[in-house]
Amino acid sequence: MDGARHQSEPSMLPIMKTLPIVCLVDDIAANRETLCELLETEDYRLVEAANGPTALQLAAETAPDLILLDVMMPGMDGYEVCRRLRADPNLAEVPVIMITALDDQDSRLAGLEAGADDFISKPFNRAELRARVRTITRLNRYRRLLETQTRLRESDERFQKLAEHSDEVFWFVTKHPRRTSFLSPAVEQTWQQP
Repeated sequence: MDGARHQSEPSMLPIMKTLPIVCLVDDIAANRETLCELLETEDYRLVEAANGPTALQLAAETAPDLILLDVMMPGMDGYEVCRRLRADPNLAEVPVIMITALDDQDSRLAGLEAGADDFISKPFNRAELRARVRTITRLNRYRRLLETQTRLRESDERFQKLAEHSDEVFWFVTKHPRRTSFLSPAVEQTWQQP
């Protein structure tokens, strides 16, 4: 089944209030179902794709926190999916774990060269897979939070520079705790006039 599978109501995560999205990509429905059963006890929103093109479309639509990607698929294999993810500026940073029955060094090297972050060999250890998914989704969430905070700080700095040269009177008040966070220089000039 392609599409989204929604878990329980979103938990109130301290970082972000939405469930981490894990994209499961495998051409064999039974393999996707196994991964779903394994991860459905965790707090994830699981989305599934049965082939490479669907995986790329789903990744673009959902911005997943992690992609579990089968290597051997007909048509577009996992290596090509990974290369295309890395070539897309909006998806280049999404962590990818390749799940493969191939256990030779050349296959792993090909995956790393395509942009994979990690490998799990089939048959996989269930506890190890859960732990890796949990760790990688948490790290990706922290990375996204840090990027957001950096962009907000940069935006605030740009705004303050513009505001310092404005003749308009304005100020900003924070909601919690309620305090004035910014006064335009024109406020002081207005208050100092007779």
